[in-house]
Amino acid sequence: MAYEMSSKQPILFFDGGCPLCNRVVTFILNHEKESKILFAALDTASTNELLRNHPSYKMDEDTVYFFDGKQLYSKSTAVLKLLAFLKGYLFVLRLGWLFPRGLRDTVYNFVAKRRKRIFKECTVDVRLAGRTL
Repeated sequence: MAYEMSSKQPILFFDGGCPLCNRVVTFILNHEKESKILFAALDTASTNELLRNHPSYKMDEDTVYFFDGKQLYSKSTAVLKLLAFLKGYLFVLRLGWLFPRGLRDTVYNFVAKRRKRIFKECTVDVRLAGRTL
């Protein structure tokens, strides 16, 4: 399925082989306001095709990316932008905006480098069917 970044549908790009990333996807599926977000593993043909059409987007396996329908965000900013699509009771997580991006991304990088050692079991949520690129 070809997807053009000019579309307004939000997309979360993540490491499909990462146990932590897949747990975060399950969390999002459990707490999103509406079923609007599409999901794309970074190592899929669809993502690679999308990147070929947009060479300015350089994606790294250790980074999560979020396209909100207008702009592509990475690392901690991607996570915080994604919160707008989740249910209101998660508003407390938006306090992350109070911290400077450099500090947020340092914490993000610390977790990202250790994520596969901390979380061992990688399960893909069956609800992703029909919601992937």
